[in-house]
Amino acid sequence: MEQNTKGLLSLFLRQLKKIHRVSIALMLLMALVVNVQASSYSESVKFDLKVKQASLKEVFQTITDQSEFKFIYNNDVVNDNQKVTVSTTDARVEEILDEILPQHKLAYKVIDRQVIVFPEEEKSASPAKSSSVGQQERTISGTVTDEEGAPLPGVSVVVKGTTTGIVTNADGEYSLEVPEDARTLVFSFVGMRTQEVVIGNQTNIDVVLQAETIGLEEVIAVGYASQKKANIVGSVTSVSGEKIESIPSSDVTNALSGRMPGSVVIQGSGEPGQNQATILVRGRTTLGDRGDNPELTAPLVVIDGIPGRSLGDIDPVDIESISVLKDASAAIYGSTAANGVILVTTKQGTTGKPQLSYQFYQGFMQPTVLPEVTNAGDYATMLSEFQDYENKPRTFSDEDIDLFYSGRDPWEHPNSDWVGDLIANWTTTTKHNVSLNGGTANGMSYYVSFGYKNEEAIYKQESTNYRQYNLRANLDIPITEWFSTSIDYAGFLNSKLYPTKSAADIYGQSTRLVPTQWSFWPTGEPGPDIEYGDNPVVTSTLEGGYDDQKSYVNQVTFSGTITPTMIEGLSLNASFSYDATNFYRKRFRKPWILYFPKWDTAVRDSEGYITDMELTPTPRGYSAPELAEDYDRDIRMLTNFNFNYARDFGDHSINLFGAFEQIDQKGNWFGAFRKYYISDVVQTLDAGADADQDNWGSMDIYARKSWIGRFNYSYQGKYLLEAIFRRDGSLKFPPDSRWGNFPGLLLGWRASEESFWQENLDFINYFKLKATYGKMGMDPGDPFQYMNKYVLGSGLTMSSGKVVETVVQQEGVANPYITWEKQTTYNLGFESQLLDNMFSLDADFFYSKRSDILTSRDASVPGFTGLALPDENIAEVDNRGFEIIAGYHKEINNDFRFDLSGNIAYNHNEVVFMDEPERAVPWQQRTGHPYGAQLLYNAIGIFADQAEVDALPSWTDAGPGDVIFEDVSGDGEITADDRILLDKTDAPEIFYGISLDATYKNWTLSVLAQGQGTYYRMNIQDGRRGEAGNYFQWSFDNRWTPENRNTDVARAYNRDDAYWAFDVNNSTYHYDNMAYCRLKNAVLTYHIPNEVFGNSGISRASVYFSGNNLFLIYAAQKNFDPEIGAPMTYPAIRTLAIGARVTF
Repeated sequence: MEQNTKGLLSLFLRQLKKIHRVSIALMLLMALVVNVQASSYSESVKFDLKVKQASLKEVFQTITDQSEFKFIYNNDVVNDNQKVTVSTTDARVEEILDEILPQHKLAYKVIDRQVIVFPEEEKSASPAKSSSVGQQERTISGTVTDEEGAPLPGVSVVVKGTTTGIVTNADGEYSLEVPEDARTLVFSFVGMRTQEVVIGNQTNIDVVLQAETIGLEEVIAVGYASQKKANIVGSVTSVSGEKIESIPSSDVTNALSGRMPGSVVIQGSGEPGQNQATILVRGRTTLGDRGDNPELTAPLVVIDGIPGRSLGDIDPVDIESISVLKDASAAIYGSTAANGVILVTTKQGTTGKPQLSYQFYQGFMQPTVLPEVTNAGDYATMLSEFQDYENKPRTFSDEDIDLFYSGRDPWEHPNSDWVGDLIANWTTTTKHNVSLNGGTANGMSYYVSFGYKNEEAIYKQESTNYRQYNLRANLDIPITEWFSTSIDYAGFLNSKLYPTKSAADIYGQSTRLVPTQWSFWPTGEPGPDIEYGDNPVVTSTLEGGYDDQKSYVNQVTFSGTITPTMIEGLSLNASFSYDATNFYRKRFRKPWILYFPKWDTAVRDSEGYITDMELTPTPRGYSAPELAEDYDRDIRMLTNFNFNYARDFGDHSINLFGAFEQIDQKGNWFGAFRKYYISDVVQTLDAGADADQDNWGSMDIYARKSWIGRFNYSYQGKYLLEAIFRRDGSLKFPPDSRWGNFPGLLLGWRASEESFWQENLDFINYFKLKATYGKMGMDPGDPFQYMNKYVLGSGLTMSSGKVVETVVQQEGVANPYITWEKQTTYNLGFESQLLDNMFSLDADFFYSKRSDILTSRDASVPGFTGLALPDENIAEVDNRGFEIIAGYHKEINNDFRFDLSGNIAYNHNEVVFMDEPERAVPWQQRTGHPYGAQLLYNAIGIFADQAEVDALPSWTDAGPGDVIFEDVSGDGEITADDRILLDKTDAPEIFYGISLDATYKNWTLSVLAQGQGTYYRMNIQDGRRGEAGNYFQWSFDNRWTPENRNTDVARAYNRDDAYWAFDVNNSTYHYDNMAYCRLKNAVLTYHIPNEVFGNSGISRASVYFSGNNLFLIYAAQKNFDPEIGAPMTYPAIRTLAIGARVTF
């Protein structure tokens, strides 16, 4: 297929500012609006301060906690390694600072209630340049904003080399009298990069400050709370919303690939609306096919504190941060946390002027890799080789083959490119988002966002389409100083339109249909099918009807918080959420028209070739129009009451959290079917015939209660402890054994805070050792398995009567002992930063054991007996591995900075016990192998000639060109005992990502490479190849022939005629390694200078180019996309996008 990439770059959008930075600004704003002179306030406030070997930051925080002073400094100036000892009584802030700051060559200036801290040399370097009486001055004014255009109050603005300075007001504005000979202004703010601006002849200087790498000050969600990264003991990774907001991927799940160490992300399809990726946190520790039952291995998703919501629905623009809990830290979620927990925090409003932001991108899409199939000449050649090999009559003569190659006779010897006729060179995707956020001085804040996304399929004919409309509104309303409330709403309308045939029957069949049949006749009509009406150029359209799917999701959460003034540090919280999902599906199917030849009407030229012919339009597919409609409704309610108590007592810090939570869930669905519509104009159920009509329906319920507790303790910020306990009761288990207990213990030691470390290992400026233990659970399967179930039968006649009586019969056998699956997890790791944070290195090593896994007794009651026992909690799986994260961070100068980081994760699971039948040979025992190991013959080559066939153990009908199976048993024969177990077929054990973020002046570049290790998938899915289907090109190229004997590609074949066909005797010959490394995405952004906008009302704007799934850097096999891992599945999509963002 033509790859038309020229001229399509993608320019992309820099993301929203991290909310926690704005919250710092809010604290400063509160201080600024109090109109009290600094002199009077600083003289009236006295401190009793006694600390030993505390960091300057801790001293500043203590003063802040006891007063209204706020400290302004740059993190390059004040760091965690600057230790001081203070013992004062009734001292003013100036007296304390005069004592401790000179020890570290620091100076300060008090402006109002802001304390600016800066290097001492800036104070003394040029004292003559400080403002003095009689010196001529001039006024410099301007506004300081963040990257999103939000004003920054409290920013320090100082003339370099002097103490002349001021802080910005609530609107980020400043006006400063500076000496006439002042050269440079220095702008600094906590959490932002210091910026120096040459004054020159300017009298108005507006500045945009950029965020620093957050590092240890980053606040991360950890379940029912958030903590600074430095204080987190568990294995928790996070990514900010701005990192994924810029990626033109299909949804959030795909944007996370390579960014979350320990999370394996696999996209199974690129089809619009069906392309949500599978996420495995530290692999798997359970049994069951994740394709048929994705909930068995899926992590728990918690969005704004509400578990069970969809990660695929949420608009990336609305995300503040995403965290993943991988070890005992997940025990806070107890019975649903064994597969890990993903926490999503959405954006909240910020106090200040309303900000309106609009962003969009226009994307252009094409498949990443399309599997090549043979053309008509190659296909006819290969099929003829098989027929000659087997001494069968040939379908095509040598003359036919020549005509296929030449293209001289398209009527009788076509060369159809089914894939090329189906797939467009480029299709499009579009995304828009409008958001409004702001807040009032009394603390009320709001964030409202509306988004729209449209994604087309890769087909030339417009049919498949996915549209999403999303609305989010987060409102915080303070009622009094001690009582506040919030209302959060999220709504989604997901509209999916498909043809009546699935992608497997459209795209998949385009790789199978033979090129010697007509996709289109030379006159343009669609050609005939081989079977089932399958002509993808027609079935990809809406000619045969449609499959219209719509889901309406409404999620609302009400919450309130009380902070009693009589108990410092205590807060009482309550919340109630109501999630309603309505799904409607309408499938109207009707026959479509294909054209069949009327050979007796053919008109031929002088050489005997057909130049024209009549064609017969023939209805194919369904015999008559038919309609099926489905309606599903799910309601999920969550109630939570909790308290939180946090206090510092000298060197001791404690945090106590307790909660009660209850979830109630119910769903029902029904559907109906009618057929034999007289017309396809009226597409309603009542217009169909009564014959063959049908209807169906069902309901389900679920409920869980939970008691939750967590205790955090810190001594001097060095010794960290977290204890977790959760007790869950599930409706799925018998009333007398519904409850399960899930504890966790996490210990941490910030060794770099110890004096011996700072004296001997100061080049490692941060080091934290952590160890955790936790127990989580799962309650999979249907409810009420502990009860005997009865179903209604179709009935029978009783005695001599003729009336059919409905019967009641038992279905299955009850298991009164069914209980929780339990997972015990151990984790040992460290976090470190070296050479003043230039390098970082983190590592975790883990071991998990899942016990009481619910599964069937295959050995005790084999399937051939016709008997069935209930599923029981009998299986056990081990899982172990490690994760390593490394980074290099360098600021070359004020204009250029880059961050290079990489992560790699390894996990390996083994089935410790399952009720497995006794195997004839030990190497076929699945116990001891990873889950999903496939029992296969081991293909070790291709028979070169008959002599090699005679010399090696082989199948009875083996011949030259056939696949050699290894004689594993060594008995000189190839039997079922020679099959081996092939591991690494369920998921890759190694997953990694490498990212580069660079900033140069107004340009930013973000690049991510992502990959996976060995992972085996089948290279064929449909055995109807040969007489009933086309061959893949890799089966044709370098195949065995009498002239090409030394090869690793087998001879020509037909369907299942060979003993080595995959659905006859499957072997490793049909498995390829899906290891790859891909340039996953890249974003190049240009931030337009503010002076360009003048008084237009625009505070910030940027344009960007971006790309996703750009190209494979390495692939063990390149015949089809290794991430999708299936040649007949809808392929992965490469997206190039151009977009912009504007903030008013």
